[in-house]
Amino acid sequence: MNGEADASYRWVVLLTTTLGAFMTPLDGSIVSVALPSIAAALALSYLEVLWIPTAYLLCLASLLLSFGRLSDDRGRKQFFTVGFTIFTVASALCSLSQYGLQLIAFRAVQGVGAAMIGATSYAIVTETFPIEERGKVLGVNTMAVYTGLAVGPTLGGLLVQALGWRSIFYVNIPIGIVVILFAATRLREFPKGRALGISFDLSGASSFSAGLSLVLIGLTLGGGYRYTEPFTLGALVGGLGLLTLFILVEYRRGKDALLDPSFFRGNRLFVAANITALLDYSSYYAVTVFISFYLHRLMGYNPSEVGLILIAMPLPMVVLAPVSGWLSDRFGSRIFASVGMALISAALFILSLLNLGSSVIHVVAGLLILGVGMGLFSTPNASAVMGSVKGKRLGVASGTLATMRFMGQSLSIAIMGAVAATIVPPEVLEALFGKTTGYGVLAVEAFIQGMSRAFSVGATLALIGVLTSMVRGKET
Repeated sequence: MNGEADASYRWVVLLTTTLGAFMTPLDGSIVSVALPSIAAALALSYLEVLWIPTAYLLCLASLLLSFGRLSDDRGRKQFFTVGFTIFTVASALCSLSQYGLQLIAFRAVQGVGAAMIGATSYAIVTETFPIEERGKVLGVNTMAVYTGLAVGPTLGGLLVQALGWRSIFYVNIPIGIVVILFAATRLREFPKGRALGISFDLSGASSFSAGLSLVLIGLTLGGGYRYTEPFTLGALVGGLGLLTLFILVEYRRGKDALLDPSFFRGNRLFVAANITALLDYSSYYAVTVFISFYLHRLMGYNPSEVGLILIAMPLPMVVLAPVSGWLSDRFGSRIFASVGMALISAALFILSLLNLGSSVIHVVAGLLILGVGMGLFSTPNASAVMGSVKGKRLGVASGTLATMRFMGQSLSIAIMGAVAATIVPPEVLEALFGKTTGYGVLAVEAFIQGMSRAFSVGATLALIGVLTSMVRGKET
């Protein structure tokens, strides 16, 4: 194959994976804006509201490593294509949901499809492009992610206000069909690991998925002071036990493990960048959920206005993602990722000062600084992770990084929800999240205090992330 054909195919890969990178965050940001309307329409409880994003993220986080390893062994193209098919069908089913548990179940199915997409996208791009272009093309993919995040709030607000909450899931269907057809007809399959004699680590995969799922369930149900209740405590203890078993199984299997322990023994860059990603997403992801309710229920903005305000966070991400990736190719990831985490911490502290008398400028300023921090952090950190491993394990590296991202997002919702519940009485949460009326000034003030405490905890997590980012090893 000549160089021109190779270059042409690289752009086919970039276009296909970029469309994919746009779709899943578009869905997530649209859902965040629509949560108040969904909660009112389906009469959902506080926990049910939290489970709409959590069910999706739980399946994503618990299955990414397995799909990353399977795609290394059996072909990334087929996993990418099947993942989009599942995601698109599940989006249609979400739009038909008649009650809360049904919507939560279909969101979980969406998460399975998204896990297959997330485990393969970065690996396909990294495999296709030369090392000197890695940061640039990952920057384009990351820019697409943030474009989806930017379009989602505005589009979601307009759709909810004009057509109702069900319409937010319709937009996934045409995009999904285009990506499926493009991936099936234009992507080439990469060499499969099975030819190298690699076997799938079923015991590791099952213990990790079950363990992580139980921990996230326990954290979500343990909001407030309910961690001593038998089911919650059992889920946490059982999950931690299974994750401990996962570690023991992986060390026994060595290089045949789902997650090769050698990644963590001699690769400080891989370890530090992944831990920082976990702290990053744990620190800030639930902000949009709380701010959506704050703006809509407490401050009286309609869904389209909420969407326009929330766009302040992803807009700087769109601009900075490719720029920071290009700069990290030349100067390394450490300084950009670390400064990004510091800005995220500062933004969360600013948002923790919100009250009933705050102006919309206060909200927008906090979201803008948060977006700048994420724009500086994400692409350099992702490029560092993907550049720290060899080609035949790119799927596992991609799956590991995505696991940190989505596990962090799940933890963010669980932690912030639990922290807020330490101040806000259960009946107040039920009123604010599940109803449009029936709460007074004292309830509103309690919610704001809980939100402030949650954002303060997020700011602390981001500050710890600055330290883990600074200790990353030398890049190659």
